[in-house]
Amino acid sequence: MRQRRPSNRVALARMVKWSKLVLRDKPMNMVHSPKAGITRDDIAQLVGAFYPRVRADARLGPIFEGRIGTSDAIWAKHMTTIGDFWANVMLRERAYKGNPLQVHLGIPEIEESDFARWLDLFEATARHELGDEKADVFNTLARRIGRSLWMGIDMQRNPLAPRS
Repeated sequence: MRQRRPSNRVALARMVKWSKLVLRDKPMNMVHSPKAGITRDDIAQLVGAFYPRVRADARLGPIFEGRIGTSDAIWAKHMTTIGDFWANVMLRERAYKGNPLQVHLGIPEIEESDFARWLDLFEATARHELGDEKADVFNTLARRIGRSLWMGIDMQRNPLAPRS
């Protein structure tokens, strides 16, 4: 027997319930997105200021350079890719075609504390480069993405571990 599709009203109710569970940090609605006002130039400014900090970081630099390389040309390509990722997230562009979880799963030396370090650097850079309002939007989403990535990595590495 074929399963009935839920009505639009039921599907919308499920989506709202899911968004309240997953997107608890800051409320969002479709009428007034908190992402409003962020531009491609903002993304380029943030990415361009952030990744030199990552490369200079005693812990993160070697991890990134071990995966990406040390050439400025390779890093420019990486920063373009990351700019496309953030354009997908912030502007709903579809320039990024990658799979962040698969990329991060391929880096066995990543630890949970590395995500915290990355986020601390990212948040400070966003605040410095873009001001509080735009930084808050980036930082909220970066935290959600970071949590999701770490959960995915941890579940792959420790599939039988209890989860809270």
